[in-house]
Amino acid sequence: MAPRITIITPSYQQASYLEECLRSVHEQVGATVEHIVVDGGSTDGSAAVIRSWEPHLAWWCSGPDAGQSDALNKGLAHATGDVFGWINSDDRLLPGALSVVSERFASDPDLIILEGRRRLERPDGSFERSSLNDHTSSDALFVAPVINQQATFYRMDAVRAVGGIDPALHYCMDLDLWWRVLLAHGPGQVRTTDHELAVFRLQPASKTAEGTRGFVRETAALLRAMAVAVGDTDMVSVLDSGYPDPPDLRASNARPGQAALVRRMIIRFLVKWNATIASEAGFRMMKRLSELMGGDTVPGGPDLEARWKAMRPGLRAPGWWWYRLGRKLGLWIA
Repeated sequence: MAPRITIITPSYQQASYLEECLRSVHEQVGATVEHIVVDGGSTDGSAAVIRSWEPHLAWWCSGPDAGQSDALNKGLAHATGDVFGWINSDDRLLPGALSVVSERFASDPDLIILEGRRRLERPDGSFERSSLNDHTSSDALFVAPVINQQATFYRMDAVRAVGGIDPALHYCMDLDLWWRVLLAHGPGQVRTTDHELAVFRLQPASKTAEGTRGFVRETAALLRAMAVAVGDTDMVSVLDSGYPDPPDLRASNARPGQAALVRRMIIRFLVKWNATIASEAGFRMMKRLSELMGGDTVPGGPDLEARWKAMRPGLRAPGWWWYRLGRKLGLWIA
């Protein structure tokens, strides 16, 4: 039996893109679709655009909210579908996308997460195809996932079981949902499709364009919550030294038996985002990580391993002042 697919569109001040997004959902064929739109009280005419599409929507509202995560949870409270995905108001689905999604979920009862490709569209209209996760590599799905949010769909029961979206997150809610569902169900129920399912519009006002710092800070907080859940106090201390005052997230659903996996996830994150050490706190954090790792390798591929190899000589410096001096003198060469 074909599943009912719930698409939620959170929106705020995106009237210039909104109609194209709504049309892309309405014109899907070969699938049973429930479309919910949650606008954050826009003042740019968005409500009028949404109202004109009201006959095609299962539910919509326009009023103040606490951000995108809050908007998604508002939509989930009204959702009745078997499959869940969200498409932001400045993005759009590609023709036939939900037919592919419907067929895959209908034919595979073990499927929990389906990931397709998305087009990354630049302001000049050019685009590139996104990469896909290797769903056969269980470690990579956790440690270095590709989050094609607009082209990723979840079994609704799995989303509800992990509590929906964390309202404290403003940048990494898609990564959090991915990790929570994987931690709960394991990687064996993830599938990919080579079909292009959606367009991710790279426009200057998007959160992705302006919020790298926010993404990194929230990712650190997610990993810290996992370290707390599995009892890895060493890694909690490492993260706290470099990323103090994390946002107040809900508890992670990671389990003690996943401690080694969580540690690999944290190591990869720290090496990826701290290859250039620019502060004393960053130096202390990475020096402590080096001491904890010993001879361990860095997960995530040869590029990260080479980056870590280049960093380690400098981390042997006794302190921040010596590290800076050695860098100026060119001493820290692997």
